[in-house]
Amino acid sequence: MTVTFHDILFGETREDRPCGDCIACCQVLNIDEPELVKPQGTLCPNCTGTGCSIYETRPQVCRGWNCAWKRIPSMPPETRPDAMGVLFTVDRHLPPRNPFENLYIIAVAQEREEDLSSRDTQDVINMFKAAALPIFVQWQGMKTLVHPEPVLADAIMNPEGIKDWRLREQARQWLERYEPFARAGADDQVLLPQLG
Repeated sequence: MTVTFHDILFGETREDRPCGDCIACCQVLNIDEPELVKPQGTLCPNCTGTGCSIYETRPQVCRGWNCAWKRIPSMPPETRPDAMGVLFTVDRHLPPRNPFENLYIIAVAQEREEDLSSRDTQDVINMFKAAALPIFVQWQGMKTLVHPEPVLADAIMNPEGIKDWRLREQARQWLERYEPFARAGADDQVLLPQLG
């Protein structure tokens, strides 16, 4: 059995957390398999509206992928993607375009941008801030970094331009905590189904 970043960061899939009628992953996942090609943000042609019509023979990427809610028992029922309107997962962008894209947590709004501002979504974002990973929010394919906050993110990306030694030190410490995750995320041999 292959271990993924989802397993390491969020834990194993919990069978006691049924998806029910949630079909968020049917839209969010990018699938590029011999038997099915589907870009992120488009509903899978095999989605019935309440599940998968080819569930028993679904592509491998669908078999091994589960959102954060399906893996993290402390996330309450109201944070299931169909209830909250936002799906949380871990992703990476290879090659990274900035220091935060090697490995990050992302909150993807399904139907309404304002769902990213809801109290439940913000509670989950705040829970993930304790981790040493960047956090992005995404709406209609556009992602925005929300953690670290803009001033610290700028200090991380441009340390030579920062005069405040405390901010420079905070940026150095943040990068130090993130570095093992960034290094692991940069390894393109590690299994991580891509959103896009």
